[in-house]
Amino acid sequence: MTKILIINLKKFGDIFQTSHLIASIKKKTPSAEVSLLCYGESYSAAKILKGLTTVHTIDRKKIISFFKNSIYSDGLAFNQIEKSLRTVLDTKFDKVINYSNDKTSSYLTSYLCSNPETKFEGIRFTEKQSISYSNEYSVIFNDVITSTPYTPYSFNDCQHLISDLSPAKADGVKSNKLHDQTALNNLNRLRKMKNEDISTTSIIGIQLLSGDESKDIPKEVLVRTIELIQASKEMIPILLIGPFPKERALANELNATFDSKLVSVEADFIALPSVLKSIDLVVTADTSIKHLCDIQDTACVEVSLGGAPLFKQGSNNTQSAIISAPAHMRNFKGSLGIGTKSDEYDINPNLVFHTARLLLGLSTEGFNFEDEKSIHCVYRPTKVLDGVVLMPISGPFNDAFEIRRLLCRSIVQKTLKGVLDENYITLIANRFEKAKVTKVINEEKEALSGVTKELLSTLRGLIQTQENNSKAPLFIAALEKLLSKCFDNSLSAIPAMMFRAKIESLNSNSMQENFKEVEGLLYELKDNLQHSIFTYSTIERVSQEAYTNKRKATSLDKQMDERV
Repeated sequence: MTKILIINLKKFGDIFQTSHLIASIKKKTPSAEVSLLCYGESYSAAKILKGLTTVHTIDRKKIISFFKNSIYSDGLAFNQIEKSLRTVLDTKFDKVINYSNDKTSSYLTSYLCSNPETKFEGIRFTEKQSISYSNEYSVIFNDVITSTPYTPYSFNDCQHLISDLSPAKADGVKSNKLHDQTALNNLNRLRKMKNEDISTTSIIGIQLLSGDESKDIPKEVLVRTIELIQASKEMIPILLIGPFPKERALANELNATFDSKLVSVEADFIALPSVLKSIDLVVTADTSIKHLCDIQDTACVEVSLGGAPLFKQGSNNTQSAIISAPAHMRNFKGSLGIGTKSDEYDINPNLVFHTARLLLGLSTEGFNFEDEKSIHCVYRPTKVLDGVVLMPISGPFNDAFEIRRLLCRSIVQKTLKGVLDENYITLIANRFEKAKVTKVINEEKEALSGVTKELLSTLRGLIQTQENNSKAPLFIAALEKLLSKCFDNSLSAIPAMMFRAKIESLNSNSMQENFKEVEGLLYELKDNLQHSIFTYSTIERVSQEAYTNKRKATSLDKQMDERV
C-alpha cells in the first residue's frame, strides 16, 4: 500500500485547497494512504478534509515560545520539534509532497527523504544547501509563479502538474448529517417566509471578516449590499460569522442598522460546511471561505482586497467570481496600487450585488458591468485542458497585461510538455481584439530577440573563458546581463527565470564541472527560447483562424437577420 505525506505549513485557505490534490491522488491510486503534516493552528481546517488517513501537527507556538524566550534553552525548542515529528518519523512514507514549498517545509522534506527509497515532489535542500527540484514544474511553482506578474498557473494547478495528476473533483468535506438537515430545514423555513415556492428564493451568506484587516469589506459596503439583497424579491441575506467576539460585535452592529431583522449564523469549520450546503451563494473577502465554497460547490463572490492573492489562489468553481482592482494595478504584497487608500476600498455595492445575481442566473437588467466609472474588475474561472484560468469579464482591465498573463500558460505548456492547447489559444483570441493580440505578440518577439542576443553573448564569453581564464570577467558580465532579463516586463522573462533557478542550484564540486553545467543550461535556455518562438507562431496562426471563423459567423448571423 502506497503511503503519501503532504506537507502544508500554510494557512486555512491553503489547507482547504489541498482537498483537490487529495481527491486527485485517491482517484489515481484509490488504495493510497494519504496523510497531512500541518501546523497545530491549522488542525481545525485539516481534520474536516475527506481522504486523509492521518493529520500530523507541529506545535509551532510552543516551539517559538521556547526559542524566543531567553529564560529557556534552545534545546527545549529542538526537543519540541522532535516530539511533534516523532509519529511522522516512525512512519515509512513512499512519497513526500512538499505542498507549501517554503524554507521550513523544504528542510522537513529533505529530512524525511533522507532514505533514497522515499520519493519527493516539489523542492528540498541538498547536503550542500542548494535547492533540488523534483521536476521542471516545481521550478515553475517555486521560482516563476512567485516572481512574475503573469502568473501562468495557480498553485493548485501547478501542484497537479508536479505530481502528474489530472484534476479531480474535490470530495467535499466532513460534516454532521444532523447538522446538515437542521441547517437545511431552518434555511428553507427562511425561504418560505419570503416566497411560498422556496425554489425561487436564493439565500446569500455575507461573510463579515477575513483573517487580515486590510482584506475586509468596508462596513458601509456591507450595509448597502445587504440593503440591495433585502430589496430583491428573489434573495435573502444572512450573516455568516465565526465564534469570535470581534465578528459577533460587527454582526450586532449591522443587525442594529436593520432593526435586528437580519439572521446571523455562527459556525466554526466543523459546522460551516452544513450551512454552505444549504445556501446558494457566499459573499466574502476571506480566501479560506472561498476555498471551502469551492470544495462544497457553493457559488461565491470573493471581494479581493489588500495583499490577497488573485491568480495564485484563484477559485476552481466556474459558478463563482472574483471582484478585484485591475490585475496590472495590484500589489499583492500590500495595498492595491490604484491610487489613494480610499480608492482601494471604494467598492461599488451594486457591482457586488449584480455579480451575485449574474452567478445565480437572475436578471441584471439595468446594471452596466462595463461602467467606465468602475475601478474594479470581475474575473470568472474557466475550465481549460490543464486546470482553471481566471478570465476578465468586465471592468477597467489592461488588455495587454491580461493577454500576456493568459499566454504565459501557453509558453510554459510548450516549453515543458512540447505541446500547445490550441483550444485555449482560441479562447484568448475570442476574448480580445485581433489588433491587441497582434501588438502583444510583436512586442514579445522583440523582447525575445533581446534575450537571445544576451544568451549568445554569454555563450561566447563562456567559450572564451574555457580557452583563456583571463576572459572570465567578460563571461561574468555577460551572464549578469542575461540574468537581468528575469526582471523584464515580458514573457521572455519566464525562460530566463527557469535558467536562473537552475544556475542557483548548481551542485558541482569543481569550477570545470560548473562551466560544463552552465554550458548545458545555456543550450537548454536556447531550446526554450526556440519553444517561445514556435509558440508565438502557433498563436498567430490559431488566432487568425479564430478571427476568420468569428467573422464568418457574424456575417452568417447578419444574413439570417436580413432574411427574417
